[in-house]
Amino acid sequence: MRASRAGPCVLAVLLALITARCSQQATPPTQKAPSSPPAASGGAPTLCEHRVPAELCTRCNPDLVDVYKDQGDWCGEHGVPESQCFQCNPGLTFTAQPSAFPEPGTRVRLASAETAREAGIQTHRVRKRPFARTLDVVGQLDFNQNRLAQLAARSEALITDVRADVGDEVKAGQPLVLVTSGTVGADQGRLSAAQSRLSVARSALEREQKLAASGISARKDVEAAEAEVAAADAERNAARAALSAAGASLHGNQGTYALSAPFAGTVVARDAVAGRYAASGQALIHIADLSTMWALLEIPEADAVQVRAGQRVSLAFDGQPGQTRDATLTRIGASVDRASRTVRARVELPNPDGALKAGLFLQARIQLAAEHEAVMVPHAAIQRAQGTTLVFVRKKPGLYEPVVVALGASTREEVEVLQGLAEGAEVVTTGAFLLKTEILKDSIGAGCCETSGDE
Repeated sequence: MRASRAGPCVLAVLLALITARCSQQATPPTQKAPSSPPAASGGAPTLCEHRVPAELCTRCNPDLVDVYKDQGDWCGEHGVPESQCFQCNPGLTFTAQPSAFPEPGTRVRLASAETAREAGIQTHRVRKRPFARTLDVVGQLDFNQNRLAQLAARSEALITDVRADVGDEVKAGQPLVLVTSGTVGADQGRLSAAQSRLSVARSALEREQKLAASGISARKDVEAAEAEVAAADAERNAARAALSAAGASLHGNQGTYALSAPFAGTVVARDAVAGRYAASGQALIHIADLSTMWALLEIPEADAVQVRAGQRVSLAFDGQPGQTRDATLTRIGASVDRASRTVRARVELPNPDGALKAGLFLQARIQLAAEHEAVMVPHAAIQRAQGTTLVFVRKKPGLYEPVVVALGASTREEVEVLQGLAEGAEVVTTGAFLLKTEILKDSIGAGCCETSGDE
């Protein structure tokens, strides 16, 4: 159907249908002919869920159906006014413009100071203080991987003796576990045979060189003796390398050798039991230098771009309540973990007294920006309604004003206010939500609101 213009009296209908909240008048609305949308009066309309001006929507306000029909503005096929029918008028649009919230001059007045106490209203005076934008993350402690050693047998071996246990302090080179290995025994036998062969080959070479000098032996005999010396020497070096890789002595026999500490440290784990066979590569003893520990932090991928090495970090440990340690971020990972979607960062911590333990959970606060003076308010003071962030400022006993604010960074307890609030203001914390319900259009008790600027 063709769209038609509504009659000239919609504004009168609106005034009749929408009563003032604070007046609480019971006078019923008077039906009058609808007029053009409110946009024609100079202000852009507020649209309802049906994409038409909320005050003129017949689905939101069924009382208007007869009014539109009497005016001849009705689409019987789709059950809406022709001036609002999107199916008959595909190009029809209404421009929405949200009204200001809260309205200028809005105040919430309580009956008395006693009413405020009964409602549990509590306030907090705003002060400026030094503040730096931070990021809170979690993590846990681990051994310094650059000072951690795992001692293992190179091949299958029998554990014959264990000379250290968890918690023992050990010195560099100290034997910790004795094992007997058939492979090592074979390498020791091969070394002994190679050394004997080399000795015989050298003697033969000397003899051939003397005979050649006297003209008795041919030059090819000397070259053959030299080749034998080289082969015997190569075999000896190969046997020595195999024994060194296993950590076995070059002078031992029967395949017995010791696993020794590569540096001074503490035994932090043991999987060695005398009389048991150990598989090739099985770690039998773990040695760690506990003078330093690593704090491994999990940085959410959305925040990783703000984190860089050199930033200050404050660490709090679950097992040490009330204690914090300050440090510096040393390294940032180059990839995002596929499962957790975090980037791992590392902090190296001195641990002279050994109080820090691997596996301890922690919370870290990373300082992302330089410290500055900022207006800070408790999180409880912040309220959000109709897309607006606001606080309630106590103007005098029993009178509170909603103030729109712009927020910045936050801590666990407070948030920075960038705009809208000055130092010294008294903001409501406990009870702020109750005050917010008073200024919402559909809240119960809205009659306590006043829109005048009088105090």
